[in-house]
Amino acid sequence: MTKSLELLNSRISAKRYQKDFKLSDEQKKELLESVRWAPSAFGMEPFKVLLIENEKIREEILPAWWNQVGVTQSSAIMIWVGYKEEYLKTIHFKEQTERNIPAGFENIREAMIGGVNTVLTTLDMTINEWVARQAYLSLGTVLNTAQELEIDVCPSEGFDSNMVGEVLAKHNLINLDNEKVLVGMFIGKVDTTQEFHHSFTKTRRPIEKAYKIVK
Repeated sequence: MTKSLELLNSRISAKRYQKDFKLSDEQKKELLESVRWAPSAFGMEPFKVLLIENEKIREEILPAWWNQVGVTQSSAIMIWVGYKEEYLKTIHFKEQTERNIPAGFENIREAMIGGVNTVLTTLDMTINEWVARQAYLSLGTVLNTAQELEIDVCPSEGFDSNMVGEVLAKHNLINLDNEKVLVGMFIGKVDTTQEFHHSFTKTRRPIEKAYKIVK
């Protein structure tokens, strides 16, 4: 079994956290770099991530996050913030293709941006949905990093994104004209002394229902 598969097998979302556990600077860097180096369609990276340790801000976010204890009990919460359509099309796509593709290959730059538009049209997908998919790709990538670091996490989308966005905007962490909250993840160390520190034992569907090899 590969190390990656071993980590996936042993990973389970934490529901209760040790209040006094603090992330080290190196742990935070590893988690955030895993997000930064994760794949994204056409290399566009149409989002940013906030890692919020500030207890005051997390207390303010709590009601909008449906009072889930992970918001304030964990060591930090990571929040993926996606860019909105106008900002993407007028600023971000141009900056990103210029970063990724050398000068002299302007036709390839244009093809990358055209590729995004083709995907949206072909799959009948909104650009907001496409942005969210890219964020989830990076969230999936960071899960294994956390497990290797022996940090417990729980992805979470159970919240009012507009209300969370308003709190973040109040603290000048996002610009609501250009950005929207997508998904979050609690980070810390599970507290096994509390009830329901994990939901239940981890299970998965049997192989014959989960996948099929077609030769």
